[in-house]
Amino acid sequence: MGKNSDHVTPATLYDFQEAGMKNLLLVMVAIFCNSIEAQNWNRFRGPSGDGQFAALNLPFAWKEGTFKWKVDLPGSGHASPVIWGEKIFTTCASPSDSVQYVLCIDTETGKILWQKEFGSTPYPHHKFNSYASSTPAVDQDFLFVSWTTKKSNILLCLDHHGKMIWKRDFGAYQTEHGNGFSPIVYGRHVFVTHDHESDSALYSLNRKTGETIWKVDRTGSKPSASTPTIYQTNQGKALVVSTSQSHGCYAVDIESGKISWETGPGSLDKRSVSSPYFAGGYFYASCGSGGRGSRFLIIKPPSSLPGKAEIKHTITRNAPYVPTSLVIEDFVFSISDGGIASAIDLKSGDNLWLERVKGNFFASPVRSGELIFLVTREGKVMTVKANRKGLQHLGESRLNETVHNTPAFSPRGIFIRTFNSLIHIPIKS
Repeated sequence: MGKNSDHVTPATLYDFQEAGMKNLLLVMVAIFCNSIEAQNWNRFRGPSGDGQFAALNLPFAWKEGTFKWKVDLPGSGHASPVIWGEKIFTTCASPSDSVQYVLCIDTETGKILWQKEFGSTPYPHHKFNSYASSTPAVDQDFLFVSWTTKKSNILLCLDHHGKMIWKRDFGAYQTEHGNGFSPIVYGRHVFVTHDHESDSALYSLNRKTGETIWKVDRTGSKPSASTPTIYQTNQGKALVVSTSQSHGCYAVDIESGKISWETGPGSLDKRSVSSPYFAGGYFYASCGSGGRGSRFLIIKPPSSLPGKAEIKHTITRNAPYVPTSLVIEDFVFSISDGGIASAIDLKSGDNLWLERVKGNFFASPVRSGELIFLVTREGKVMTVKANRKGLQHLGESRLNETVHNTPAFSPRGIFIRTFNSLIHIPIKS
């Protein structure tokens, strides 16, 4: 378990007042930072991990001639792009010799500003995986990149110019499928999972030095490939929320490293691939195997900490597995790996509707305003709207490349990563 929090003695009135001012300052700093990050797609599925962005005047469909730009990458991979200001970052790797690349690309022109190479050793991985499957995380100073092999789980910290700041290796990484999780960064912390067939843990590292602040050990035979998320309580407490077979969906106090709540062992009894997130007053987490979701949880976090989380609804039919869902007003929209779109009422847990969407999906749906973008593995992009009655299909585009990557937004438009290229679809003039 993590490092114990400092011992607190009985406070005087002055102590309480001082603590209150400190908490207010922390809240104000968090609000300021969130306002900056809201314009930056700084992690997998965006600043809040919920796949949502401000409304952009985006086209419903497009052809290659309408791309702002398209850049060919020196390798392939499943990593989604992340964006900070005028820079977009992604990774890829050579399928033949597993040489790994980190790239920085100008959002306006598509010019590769810099490219770094890292040697690696080829290793067997699942046919649906790649040597570059982890999405980077970025903040105002640093870029955090995760690589795994059978013998290592590496986290790199680079500055925005590609200079190496530090490197951590958490040791052997043994799974059937290979890497799928991504790091996230918050305040002084960068969070990374080392979740495999043994000796697993969730780590908090000092973002400047790479030193361990705390770790939470995880057990269970089914490794999780999900990406954690950050949750701020109404009391100003910051938690990092993750999934594992041993704890279910669980929240860890960012400062102490202590578990604040969990859904408990058995609540997620298989592999978690989709990522937990918070929206509409609830958390959402799922698990599955063999390309099918087996359990989707809608979770009410406790009102006070530490506390007991309440599983409001458990959905077992057409549950999402790899793609992470979206919350739209008072329902959850999800797409299964096999292309079953569904809507689940948050209050009752009832299925409002089901619709088969032609295609197979690993990319998670993302939403800008009312527009939802669904990207199939076959490279088809569908622009839709969803309400409690069903889907409204607005447009369809074909990229003619394989896509396992989740798109990213910036005020400039939408960025779609395929296996081998990065495409910028601009906002309409």
